Amino acid sequence: MKRYLLFTCLILALLALVACAPGAGSEPGVASSGETPLPATATPTPTSAPGETVVAVPTAAPIEMTTPTATPIAAAVDPTPVPPPALPREAVDNLTAVSAQAIAYLQEGTLFIRALPDGQPVVVESCPEGSTCIQRYFKWSPDGSQLLFFSYTRSDDGAVAALKVADRQGAVQLVSDDVRDFQPGAWSPDGRAIAFMSATDTYTEGSETQPGGRQIDVWTAAVDEAGVVGAPQAAGSWLQVGDGCGGGGRSASEVLYENEGGTSYGYLMGVLEWSAADVLLFTRDCTNIGIGRYDLAAQTALPDFAQPLRNLVLNNARDRWYAVTGYSWTTDPGNNELVTGTPDAVEVTVIPTSAPVELVFVGPVSGALYYTERTPLGRDEVLDRGMYFAYFQSALWRLQPDGSGEAVLWGDADDHAYAQVTETAVGDVLMVVVENEAALFAAAQDASLDDAALQAFMPQRRIVLLPAAGGEPQVVLSNAGQPALAR
Repeated sequence: MKRYLLFTCLILALLALVACAPGAGSEPGVASSGETPLPATATPTPTSAPGETVVAVPTAAPIEMTTPTATPIAAAVDPTPVPPPALPREAVDNLTAVSAQAIAYLQEGTLFIRALPDGQPVVVESCPEGSTCIQRYFKWSPDGSQLLFFSYTRSDDGAVAALKVADRQGAVQLVSDDVRDFQPGAWSPDGRAIAFMSATDTYTEGSETQPGGRQIDVWTAAVDEAGVVGAPQAAGSWLQVGDGCGGGGRSASEVLYENEGGTSYGYLMGVLEWSAADVLLFTRDCTNIGIGRYDLAAQTALPDFAQPLRNLVLNNARDRWYAVTGYSWTTDPGNNELVTGTPDAVEVTVIPTSAPVELVFVGPVSGALYYTERTPLGRDEVLDRGMYFAYFQSALWRLQPDGSGEAVLWGDADDHAYAQVTETAVGDVLMVVVENEAALFAAAQDASLDDAALQAFMPQRRIVLLPAAGGEPQVVLSNAGQPALAR
């Protein structure tokens, strides 16, 4: 196990001296993407789907970056049941959002913001007693001063699906109480407006030449220099064809990973981005059927991209996007390629990589690209408990937007996945690490342990910092609510 995991255990040993209540369990996930095991060693030569272009992307001169010491990926581990962990572990909560300036996280139904590196947690929103609450799709404003998030509350009086904004002091503003429950809001490039969507009860019948569907309204709300959000203004509509969400068959690590960072499948991978060309890029619905385009100026939907895309992100200038090809993480030809293009065109250009791509991120300081790789190692199940388990070998890579300078930064066969990769002002890399679940599988086979006892073996998350100057990774936050920063 990596040395930073040992460091984490030392932190947990100290925290064990302090009484702390476990957090709420994560909400159920969605149907499995039907992963097919990949070879332990990825093929370095990428392949292209029909209609793609494979060329170098014109960019400015390469950005100079100090590369943290690369750590070779450990050999694939045998996902054999292992002894339970010796220390108590917190129950997993839903979501952690990372920016270069602050962390937003949930603990027991309460949303906190904590400034980095050593700020105190600030309460943003708590779930009313007797209610069911969901907060997700955390998105920091371009300047990092405000957090946009989806907030769902269900009580005896009904349910409200709202979009809200919080500043780093905990002050909350309502943007709208009528938003889609599986699509995030979006900041404008300058942070002075917010876009979101709401479903209507207006349906259009299909014809022989045109499909029918549901009308989805688009809205924008201005944000002034003081951060005050104005009243939403109508910005047109588009037609959603098809709908529906899956459910069941998810492992604990997969659910946690999906909550943590946008996966290649499922209703928590929603995308809504506002480009410099005033074109919105968004996932069409919760079944992951590709990325749509909407022209805010003309208030009309635009033709789709040339092939299915997922996990789309914008560069820092908001004039170019990067995404991953395919509907899900499978070995089908043309899947899991890193591609790029511009919001105002449908063409897709491949950026060759040395490994299949799971998620892609843009460094907010350097402009470099980061991508994660996950190789399936195997699966287990405990049918009498209705539990499923998945094991992966993961790696984090970095390269320049033109495809140069590719290098692996971190990899550990004990890690289920990496997500939410970002940078600090000095070039350190921050990311969320999700554990594998071999310990949970071992515990689930013990009939003497009930569901409450199994909480002690749930896979955990950590926010890890990779120093730009090299050296050992640092654990910044281990699960929601643990207040001590690594020193």
